Formats: sequence, C-alpha cells, structure tokens
Amino acid sequence: MTAARPFVVIVFRCLALLAAIFAFIFFMRMQEEEGDITRLRNQGVVSRAVVVDKNVDKARFEGRRGRSRTVEYNILRVRFVKKSKVAYADFPAKVAEAELPAAPPPVANSTDEIDYGGVMFVPADRYAATKVGDTMVVVNTPFNPDAPELVSEVRDFDPAPFYPRIGLALALMLVFWLIGSWIKRRGRATASA
Repeated sequence: MTAARPFVVIVFRCLALLAAIFAFIFFMRMQEEEGDITRLRNQGVVSRAVVVDKNVDKARFEGRRGRSRTVEYNILRVRFVKKSKVAYADFPAKVAEAELPAAPPPVANSTDEIDYGGVMFVPADRYAATKVGDTMVVVNTPFNPDAPELVSEVRDFDPAPFYPRIGLALALMLVFWLIGSWIKRRGRATASA
C-alpha cells in the first residue's frame, strides 16, 4: 500500500483539478447565457411573430461500438419584423402589445422570407402547446436576426440553475484535494515512523 500511496495522491489531485475545470465550464456557460440575455435586453427589438409552420427535426449521432442516440429539435417557423423600431426597453412601458409591428401575410413566390422569416428552437412543452397561427411577442438583435427569442423568456431569465452545479463542482474539488492531502500526510507519518 505504501508504494501505491503517491499514485493515489496523484489520482485525487487530478480529480480535484477535473472538478475545478467543470466548475469553470459551468461558470463560463452561465456567463455566456447572461451575455446573450444582456445583449437582447440592451440592443434587442420587439415585434409580434406568427407561427407559420412547426416540425420536429431529428438528428442521430453515432458513436463507437455501434452506439447511437437520437436528439429531437422542436422547431417553430415564424414570421416577424426583424428590423422593428420598438426597442426591448420600450416594451411594454411605452408601447403596448397591440401596437407592436407584425409581419405582413406571406405572398406566394415572394422573397420576403428574407425580411420576415425566422426559426425558433423551443422546449417540448412549448412546442406541444403552440399551434400554427398562434401569435407571440419576440425579441431579436441585428447580430442574430433569424433566431428570435420569446420576450417572456428574456424577461424571466434566472441564472440560479447554474449555482448548484458550480457549488457542487467546487465542493468536490475541495473534498478530493483534502483526501489527497490527508493520504499524503498519512504517508509521511508512516514513513517517518
């Protein structure tokens, strides 16, 4: 056991480092989402969107040894005003929902899809509750005009789900580091005795 002790210490120190890396990854993902939401709040424009089509797209990922998994993407195709004049900060304080701009109805053989078409990826429960023809209030930015977000999701964004993940990863880092230090100290005490 004494000969294996340095390797066990290294294993626990590596596990502590791995937990710290996961905490950093969770923190960076939280920062990325907060940055996207802040950009939508500061530079976003608001309009009414009409659902013109909905479908489920499936992607199949194949791994080693013949393992595969299928992921479903719930897609809503919407028409909205990409270059709306209503800023996110002005809604609903200065502009009511009824006064928001809406895209004109689609015209056959028209190129207005470039100006008014967009795609939204939504969770399964929202997809099931949405029907073609439904109207919703969306926000988009000039940096990503083809993928609007729901105003309600931007307004209600909360980074709280990230905090337990970050805390758990940091706690695991501390536990692994302390176990490695304890094994190392115990090895020194055994060697000196």
